[in-house]
Amino acid sequence: MSGLEPFILLAKGAKVKLTINLLPSVGLCNGATGIIRHIIYQTDHQPPDLPIAVIVQFDNYRGPSISDTTPSCVPICPITVSANTTDGIHERQQLPIKLAWAITIHKSQGPTLPKAWVDIGKKEITFGLSYVGLSRVKALSACVIEPMTYQRLSRLQ
Repeated sequence: MSGLEPFILLAKGAKVKLTINLLPSVGLCNGATGIIRHIIYQTDHQPPDLPIAVIVQFDNYRGPSISDTTPSCVPICPITVSANTTDGIHERQQLPIKLAWAITIHKSQGPTLPKAWVDIGKKEITFGLSYVGLSRVKALSACVIEPMTYQRLSRLQ
C-alpha cells in the first residue's frame, strides 16, 4: 500500500530513506536518506506502538530545521493510506520511511555518495548499470567493488 511497510524496526542512529514525496522542493522526496536522531512517543506509549514522530536528519535537506543544534532535522509523522478493494476499504498507518543501509544501483541514480560498496554482479545485465554504480562516488578510492576480477571488468556481457 503505497510503499508502507507492514512493520519497521527503528533506532536512534539508523539510516533511513523516505518512501514518498513529502516536499520535493526542499529535498524531501522519495529516496531521500538520513539518520534517525529521536523517536517521539505519545505519553505512556512505547514500542511496539507507532511513534507520533521520528526526527530524521536528512543528508540533502534544504529547508528549516526543528533543531538549533542539529541542522537539517525534520519530523516524519505516520501517514494513513486507504485502498478500495472488493472486500471494502482497507487502511494502513505507518511512517513513510524504510531502513536504508543498502540500496539498489537503480535507486542510487542521481545522488553523489560519500562512499559505496558496489556489487556489480557476475555479468552486466543492463548495459551501463555497472557504470552507474561506480559513478556514484567522487573518487574510486571511496568505493569497494565486488566481484573485482579482471574477467568481470573486461566482460561486456
